[in-house]
Amino acid sequence: MDFRPKESSAVFFLLVIFTLSKFSEVQSLCSASLISQIEENNPVNAVVTTINVEDGVALRITSQVPEGLFSLDGNNLIALTVMDFETFNKEKPHEVRVECTKVDSPPVSLTLNIAILDLNDNPPAFAESQFSLNVNELTKLETSVGRIEATDPDKTDRLYYRLDCPGGEFALQADFNPNILVKKPLDYDKVKKVTMTLYAQDTQIGSSAAVSHTASSTIEVNIADIDNRPPWFQPCTEIEFATSKVCMNSGYEGTVNLNEQAAGPLSLKPGPVNAIDGDNGINEAIQYTFLEDTADPIFQINIDTGSITMLKPVGEAGPIVLTVMAYQKENPDQFATTTVILKVVISSNHPPKFVKPSYEGFISEDAGVDSLVLESKTSNRPLRVQATDEDFSNGYNPDIKFEVVDGTEFSITPEGFILMAKTVTPGTVNLQMRVFDTNNDESSTGSLTVEVTEGVPTTTPVTTIMTSSIITTDQSTDTQLTALPSTSGSKTSLPPSTGGQQGKAGEYSAGEMAAVGASLAVVLVLCLVGIAVMAHRIKGHNANWKKLSEASIFRSSLGGGSGGPKEGMQYSNEGFQHDGDSGSVNSKLAAHLENKLESGLKSGPPLENRTRSAAAPHTSTSTPPDSSSLADSETVDGEKEVKPILTKERRGEEGYKAVWFKQDIDPNTKEDVVIIPDTGEPEGDQEEDDDSEDEDNLRTDMDSEDDEI
Repeated sequence: MDFRPKESSAVFFLLVIFTLSKFSEVQSLCSASLISQIEENNPVNAVVTTINVEDGVALRITSQVPEGLFSLDGNNLIALTVMDFETFNKEKPHEVRVECTKVDSPPVSLTLNIAILDLNDNPPAFAESQFSLNVNELTKLETSVGRIEATDPDKTDRLYYRLDCPGGEFALQADFNPNILVKKPLDYDKVKKVTMTLYAQDTQIGSSAAVSHTASSTIEVNIADIDNRPPWFQPCTEIEFATSKVCMNSGYEGTVNLNEQAAGPLSLKPGPVNAIDGDNGINEAIQYTFLEDTADPIFQINIDTGSITMLKPVGEAGPIVLTVMAYQKENPDQFATTTVILKVVISSNHPPKFVKPSYEGFISEDAGVDSLVLESKTSNRPLRVQATDEDFSNGYNPDIKFEVVDGTEFSITPEGFILMAKTVTPGTVNLQMRVFDTNNDESSTGSLTVEVTEGVPTTTPVTTIMTSSIITTDQSTDTQLTALPSTSGSKTSLPPSTGGQQGKAGEYSAGEMAAVGASLAVVLVLCLVGIAVMAHRIKGHNANWKKLSEASIFRSSLGGGSGGPKEGMQYSNEGFQHDGDSGSVNSKLAAHLENKLESGLKSGPPLENRTRSAAAPHTSTSTPPDSSSLADSETVDGEKEVKPILTKERRGEEGYKAVWFKQDIDPNTKEDVVIIPDTGEPEGDQEEDDDSEDEDNLRTDMDSEDDEI
C-alpha cells in the first residue's frame, strides 16, 4: 500500500503501542524513539535517531533489515547510504535491533523502525509524447472524447492538468481530472484536425511551491465526416443554417434545334450536370436519373456521368423542362433534384459576326464612368460596334448581344456603344469582344483597342440640343446652334468663337452665353408673332364661314326645297345687313353647319391657303391681304356695310356652279340680284339632293368657287 504522510503517522502510532510493553523493561538502561523517519536523498552518515543510555551502557547493532543501511556512531544511529523512497517498501519499514549492555546488568534489546520520507524529486510523465483521438463531426457538446493521465514517481504528489486548445473546441472536465470534453460544434468542412497540448504539474497551478515539475504531451483530434448531407449539384451557393449547411443550385439551361437530333451530350450552362457528395470527407459515388416517366422519351441521361443525350428529334416548339435526381449509389436515401430547361430553337447556319474584325476607340481619362468611347480623338461621334447575321435577309438579328470577354474597364450596351466601366489610367487597353445569339448561343469574337488619353475631355452630356435656325428680318443671315453628341457626366462644348480668348475645355465665355440667349429670345418673339397671326386669321375665317352657311340656308329656305331656286326667283342681300343678328334666318341651323364645317377644316389647310401661298412666318414684312379674301368683311371706302352673297346652281354632270359677288352693292339703289337659270339645266324634279347634301357639299362648292373667281 502507499506510504503517505498520514499513513506513516499511523504506522508510527502502532509501533508505539507495540513497544510500550518492552519500553518499560529497557528504559532503565537505554531508550529511543520507537520509529524514526529520514528523508530520501539524504547525505551519507546522516543521523537517523539518537539512543538515550545510562552511564556505562554499551550499544551494539545485532541485526538490521535490510542489511548494511545503518550504523552506530556513539549513541547516534546513522545512515550509511542515500535513501530512495521509490525503492522503499512502504508496507514494511527498515528495522534495526540494538543491544544495550552494562556490567552487572542483563543486556537489553531495542528495536528501531525507520521510515523513508518521500520528497518531490521526480517530474510527472505521460505514457506517450503524442496522442491521437478521433471524434465525429456534430458530436454533442460535453461529450467525452478521451482521458489522458500522467504519472509521478513521487507517489505522494498530486497532479494538476491544463489543456491548451487554440480554437476552444475542447476543454478538461476539471484541473485535476484530465477528461477531455467537446465544447464547440464540430464541422468537418471547417476543421478537420485540432492540435492541442496537455500539461501535467505536480503542484497546484499558480502555487508558490519551491519545487515544481511539469510534463506535457501533444494531442491531435481528428474530426471525422459523417454521412449527413445529400448530393450537391455544381455549381452551387452554400448557405449555413445553424449547424446545417445547404447548397443552392439554380439548375441548367441549354438549346436544341427543332426537328434535329443532336449528336453526343448536350451542351448546358453553367456546365454539364454534375453532383458531388455533400459530405466530401466521405465522397460517396453519385448516380443520376430522370424523374419523368414517359412512354416515348426524347432524352436519356447517363446514370454515372449525368450526360444528357437525345434519342430522337424534338417535334414541337417551346421549352422542355427535365427534372434530374442525383443520389448516393450506396445510400439512395441521400438524394437531391434539379431542373434542366431546354429551349427549342430553329437551327442556324451562320453565327453572328462583327462587321469589322477589330475596332479602335478613344476616350479621355477624366471623361468619367459611363462615358462613351469615341471614334477618334478629334470627333465627338461615339464608337459603335455592329454585327450581322447571314441567317437574316437584311443581316439584322434582334436576339444578339454584346459582351466584353476579358476585361472590366469597359462594357458594351445592347446597341453596341462602348462605355467606360471604371476609372482607367492613360494608355492603351486591348479587349476581346463577343457577339452571341441568345437563342442558340452561336457567337463570334472581335478585338477592341481603346486609347485612353490624358486630361482631354472626349465626351459631352447625353442630353442633345436640337439644331435651330435664327433668321434675321432681311433673311440674309442664319445662325445655327448645333448640338454635339454627348455622354452623361461631361459638359457640352459649343463651337469655338472666331475671336477673343478661348475658355477652358468644356466652359463658355460670357459673350457666347449672351449670343445664345439673344438668339433664343429672337426665336421666341417670332414664334409668338406667328401664333398671334394664325389665331387672327382662324377667327376671321370662322366668321366668314358662318356667313356662308347662313347664306346657303337662306337660299335653301327661299327656294322651297332641295330642287334649287325656282325660275324667276329673286334674292336680295337685306337678310345679311347685321353680323351680330342672332335672329337671322335659320341661325340655329347655320350654327350647326358651322360646327360641321369647322370639324372638316381641321383635317386640311385653311381655304384661303388654296388660292394663295402662305407668307413666311419669319419675315418681318407681310403682303396686304387680297380685297376679295373672305377675311375682308368691311368696305374700303367706308360706305355702309353690305354682305356679299354666294349663290349656287347644280348642273347635271358639271356639279355645282357657284357665283361670288366681290363688289359691294349699295342697298339704297333697291337693286335685286337675280340668278338666271341655265336653260340647259334639268328640271328641279330630277334633282333629289336635300338640304343635308347641300351642307355636306358646301366645302366642295368653295373649291369650285376658287375657279370661278
